[in-house]
Amino acid sequence: MPLTAEQRTDRARRAADARHHPDTSPEDLERERTNRAIDEIVTRAPRMTPEQAARIRQLFKYLPGPEG
Repeated sequence: MPLTAEQRTDRARRAADARHHPDTSPEDLERERTNRAIDEIVTRAPRMTPEQAARIRQLFKYLPGPEG
């Protein structure tokens, strides 16, 4: 069965990573890419309202609240 375009892209990315970053694990490289993407989203996002922040806090109980 032929590969999908997404599978081909993923395979090419992993091969390039192996060539250009031979001493770094694929998981670390993917984590780094994910962190950069999150940073970009956070930079572009408008500031949350207090209501939105409260909703997020409910989803992620381990985040500190406004009181610290």
